[in-house]
Amino acid sequence: MSSIAPINCAASSELPSEAPSPPPGAGPSYSLGSMCLYFLKLGTLGFGGPVALVGFMHRDLVEDRKWITDDDYKDGLALAQVAPGPLAAQLARNTAIVRASRHLSMA
Repeated sequence: MSSIAPINCAASSELPSEAPSPPPGAGPSYSLGSMCLYFLKLGTLGFGGPVALVGFMHRDLVEDRKWITDDDYKDGLALAQVAPGPLAAQLARNTAIVRASRHLSMA
């Protein structure tokens, strides 16, 4: 019989560290065209309902691409949940408005 090595649960129970926020005054690291293309692809190829799309948006926009901060995402999600209409569409609209207003305020 082979023995099974114990699993170190201490390392796996740690929460992942948050991605560093961009420095204040730094403009967005993406173009309007790339944002529109992302939402076009998500709307066309995404499936699984609004909660799944919102999860994909968090993974893609906050974790992978770092286009928005986690705080901006959470604020947008809270607003999208109380606004009438499709959840993912409201979150996408809010994300675009927040980022555009921040970009324009730096100009």
